[in-house]
Amino acid sequence: MAKAANKLQKSFLGREETEKFLVNLEKLKSEASITDEQYNFLKEDYNQRLASVSSEIAQQRVELKSQLEDSQTGLATNKLELERLGLRFKVGELPLEKYQRLDRKVRKRISKTEAKIAELRRLLKANSSSDISILPTKPRKGRSIKEGFSIPEASSFTAFISSMEELASPRTRLLGLVGGLFLFIGVFMPWVSIGAFGFATSIQGIDLSGHIGAAGIICGLLAIGAAFLAESGAKGFVHILVGAIPLIVLLIVSLVPSPSLGGLGAYGNLFEEMIKALTTIREGLVFYIAAAIAVICGGVFERREG
Repeated sequence: MAKAANKLQKSFLGREETEKFLVNLEKLKSEASITDEQYNFLKEDYNQRLASVSSEIAQQRVELKSQLEDSQTGLATNKLELERLGLRFKVGELPLEKYQRLDRKVRKRISKTEAKIAELRRLLKANSSSDISILPTKPRKGRSIKEGFSIPEASSFTAFISSMEELASPRTRLLGLVGGLFLFIGVFMPWVSIGAFGFATSIQGIDLSGHIGAAGIICGLLAIGAAFLAESGAKGFVHILVGAIPLIVLLIVSLVPSPSLGGLGAYGNLFEEMIKALTTIREGLVFYIAAAIAVICGGVFERREG
């Protein structure tokens, strides 16, 4: 929020500075200190600046309103989740320790969202740079690699979301799900084409390498399933893991030398060069890589949320 506040304050300062120039210009004109030509030139220039900065402020307000609506939706979802947790505890579905852990996590999200909503409302009410007080940002504490990639508790992998609303709020939660689906589909798409003399054949990822096919199918299904975990930390851990595995397998397979036809002499080498020249990379390979990266990005967002 500090970045948005700084940006809005900068725009207000620009508007106020231009308005001050216009006031000074009118004063100079009233004192006959400048010619009409000079006055008209500067007046037009300052009016254009004022219109530009006013347009910037209006656009920033639209963005802030959109963030406010998203935050209010997220707050309502978290409050509903908190209510349902209490209900599940009352009927005995959740043990006390697990209920308290989940309750603290949801309340923490609610507190952060409420603070964000209050800040957004304050920025939307601002009409001048003096209405925006920029608080100094606290330096982020560095986390060790061990802490940042710690494995969540086993119980985190057994709690699932209770409604589809939790799946789509915030929208970044959908990255892992959609990426996993596309990763699964990408295995069955054409990865390369070999064409010659008007004929062409396409090879799917699963046919190109059994290891790549298995990694894409298994990790894609795991990514889809992980999207329904209730714990953001566990969900993010799984998504980062299953997003990285297909890329690692793809790298290993590509580095392993394929059987050579060099033993057949010059004809074998010539045939190899012809195959390479006639081979074209298809959309399936790009789709597969992009999907794996999307799953990893979704996992990173989820880990931050957790």
